[in-house]
Amino acid sequence: MVTGWFPMSNERSVVKMQNYPKVSVIIPSFNGLELLKMSIPALLRTHYPNLEIIVVDNGSSDNSAALISKLYPGVLTICIAPNIGITNAYKVGISASHGSLLSFLNNDMEVHPDWLLPLVLAIEDNECLAACDSKYLQYYERNKFEHTGGAGRFSDKYGNTVSRGSGEIDKGQFNIQQEVFYSLALFRKDLILKVGGFDESFFGYYEETDLCWRLHRLGYKMLYVPESVIYHMGSATTFRKVSEKEPNKRIKKKMAFHFFKNRLRMIIKNQFGMSLIFSVLVCLFDFCGTCIVWLLSGKSEYVSILGKALIWNLKNFKGTLQNRIRYTNESTDFNELFLPYSGVWKTRASIV
Repeated sequence: MVTGWFPMSNERSVVKMQNYPKVSVIIPSFNGLELLKMSIPALLRTHYPNLEIIVVDNGSSDNSAALISKLYPGVLTICIAPNIGITNAYKVGISASHGSLLSFLNNDMEVHPDWLLPLVLAIEDNECLAACDSKYLQYYERNKFEHTGGAGRFSDKYGNTVSRGSGEIDKGQFNIQQEVFYSLALFRKDLILKVGGFDESFFGYYEETDLCWRLHRLGYKMLYVPESVIYHMGSATTFRKVSEKEPNKRIKKKMAFHFFKNRLRMIIKNQFGMSLIFSVLVCLFDFCGTCIVWLLSGKSEYVSILGKALIWNLKNFKGTLQNRIRYTNESTDFNELFLPYSGVWKTRASIV
């Protein structure tokens, strides 16, 4: 694994940088008016002179698109209906974007005013980089790392993703740039298009991991840049409550289905040789472990979700193989980035 500072030109600095590439920030949103009232003003305070903000409203019923357009006329708001998922919203945003660099943010994120320039400097000075990622801290406890981004995103060979430092207090222990397995904060637009963009069938979950896996196979790298800081609430839209007493189980079940469905599809698309066979078997082994966890914890109503995820992959196996053939490139070795197994048999955790 590559650690330490990536090389930067001595002539390029915050002061001497004259040509700021345009960055398009794409934010999918679903009934997220109150969250956007927090995230957009923070983005508008960004210390970067060439920024475009695009909100893709994913079939909201709270009139948020019209209100956001009125409150922030400089923000491009695109309405799509019905809710077609995060990956399709990203696709719509990418098509409407004018930037050579793309940033994908959630509507429950508040960016630090200086979050963007360190990412741009890193990616502009290193041709080997396809993407960079920020340091993600908790929105409500800002001295702690957030669990979905943390201090760098990694994965094992079986689709189990891990955010470094999750829940830890930020004491500067991860304040060094380091190669990571996947990113989300900033991408080269041309490379996203080169590998076919986000997988539209994913709806949500694993979309960035799958994209970065394909970019790795082309020989590109992803970099964690701790100088860039973002505060994240975490699942503020996905798992919001329909009342003060009861979480929205229907939404949780729907997202759990996509979580397991996408994990298996991602592995079949991106693994090769004996690693493919072993990774699929371990993934199915994890599914069995998840069923046991659910049964023992009184969540038996979720067990059918795994069956539906398997059936979906069987029905769409041909399409998965077509994507696999399209992006086949076994010449690039990035195995050192994979973590040791970190699945349910080790952690005894599940998504719900």
